[in-house]
Amino acid sequence: MKISQRRVRGLVAAAVAASVIAGPVIASMPAQAASELTFWSWRTEDKAFYEEQLGIFKEKTGISVKFTPYVNTEYNAILSTALTAGSGPDVMQVRPYGGMANLSDAGNFLALTAADVPALRRMSPGVLAGVQGYTVKKQFGLPYATSVIGVMYNPDLLKEAGVKALPSTWDSFLRVLQQIKSKGIIPLGNASGNAPSLEQMHAGIGPTFYGGTQFFNDVVKGTRTFTDKNYVASLQAVKDLVPFMPANPAGVDYNTARGLFANEKAAFYIGGNYEISYFRSLNPSLNVAWMPAPAAAPGAKRFVTTWADGGFGINAKTKAKPEAIKLLNFLASKEFNQAAADQLGWIPTAPYIKITDPAIAKMSKSLASQGTPFLNVVGFRFGTPTSSAILQPGFQKLTAGTTTAAELAKDVQAAVATWYAPQKGKS
Repeated sequence: MKISQRRVRGLVAAAVAASVIAGPVIASMPAQAASELTFWSWRTEDKAFYEEQLGIFKEKTGISVKFTPYVNTEYNAILSTALTAGSGPDVMQVRPYGGMANLSDAGNFLALTAADVPALRRMSPGVLAGVQGYTVKKQFGLPYATSVIGVMYNPDLLKEAGVKALPSTWDSFLRVLQQIKSKGIIPLGNASGNAPSLEQMHAGIGPTFYGGTQFFNDVVKGTRTFTDKNYVASLQAVKDLVPFMPANPAGVDYNTARGLFANEKAAFYIGGNYEISYFRSLNPSLNVAWMPAPAAAPGAKRFVTTWADGGFGINAKTKAKPEAIKLLNFLASKEFNQAAADQLGWIPTAPYIKITDPAIAKMSKSLASQGTPFLNVVGFRFGTPTSSAILQPGFQKLTAGTTTAAELAKDVQAAVATWYAPQKGKS
C-alpha cells in the first residue's frame, strides 16, 4: 500500500487546519424499523452523555437510538467483523486517517455529501480529509473534533511541593518532577500498563526532540528516517520518565493512571483534552491546568500535537438511511457540539462553539502557532504493519528495559519501509 505525498499533505492539513477552526461481539443487524437506530462507539466513558443526547434526539424526531460502546482497544476488530459479515450498527464512530480506511475503501460506509449533511460545507478541506477514504477519495464520515496532547498539571500539588515556576525546558521539567517526588507526591500519573496511552504520551513530548512538523515532512518525503538520532532521542524521553511514574507502572492500567491525577495523587499527566471530562467525572472540583510540552532548550519552540479525532459514519447497508442521516445532522448541530465541548472536553470542528473550560480553551488557542501533526496517526497508519502496531508494544518493552530506544526506532523503520514507498530500502 502506498501513500502519495499529495495525500499526506492533505492529512497534515487535517491535523493543523482543525486547530483553526466491552464485552463479547454481538453482531446486531441494521435497524429494521425506521423508528429505531443502532449506534456504536469506542468511548465507554461517554455512555451517559450520549444516552442523554440521544434522548433529546428522540424527543425531536421520535427516533430511538440504542447506543453501544465497546472497549477502545477491541472496537476496530468488533466493528470490522460485524461489517464484513453484512451486519453492524446503523451509525458508528469512525477512527480517522488510516484507522478505518480499509473499511471505508471496502465500501462499508455510506459516502456523504453536503446535501446529506450541510455542516460539511462549513469545514475546511483539511478537516474533512481526516475522515475520507484512502484509495476511494470520498467523504465517509462527519468530522467531530480536534484532539490535542500536552501536559496537564495540578497547581495545588505543585504549590504543595514548593514548585515556584512552571518548567519550560525538558531539563527543568525533569528537575521539577524530581522535586515533587522528594516531597512524597507522585510526579507523573502516566504509567506503562496501557500501550496506546504510552504512544499518546510520546506524541505529546516527542516533537520536542525530533522537531515537530519539519521532521514529519522530511519522513514523509523520505529524506529522513525513523532511525534519525533526534527521533531516537524522542523515544528515549519516554524511558526517562519511568522513574517519575507510579510504583510498578507496568501494573497500572489506563483508568487507574488517570485516576491518580484526577484524585489529586499525581501532579502531572501527559495526555489529551479528552481526558479532562474523565478527570472531572471522578473529581468535579479538580484544579487542572495545561501547558505545551517543555522545549528542548531555552528559546526553542514548544509543540502541541494535534489530529482529527474521528468522525460519525453510516453503515452502507443500513435499512434506515433517512433516519441515520437525521442522526448525523443532529450530531452536527450547534446544540450537540456545545454540549460535547462543555461535558466531554471536545475541541469541535464547528467554528461557532464556545469552549468554556479554561484548560481546553488554552489548548485550542495554542494550535494556530504551535500545532504539529500526530506523526504516527496522521502519516503512518495506512499500511501493515502500522507504526503504531510497532510502537505501542515497543514502548512497553522500552519502559520495562527489555529493548532500547535505538532498537525500537529500527523496528519502526523496518516496518514502515515494507509498505511506504519513500522509505523503502532505507534503514
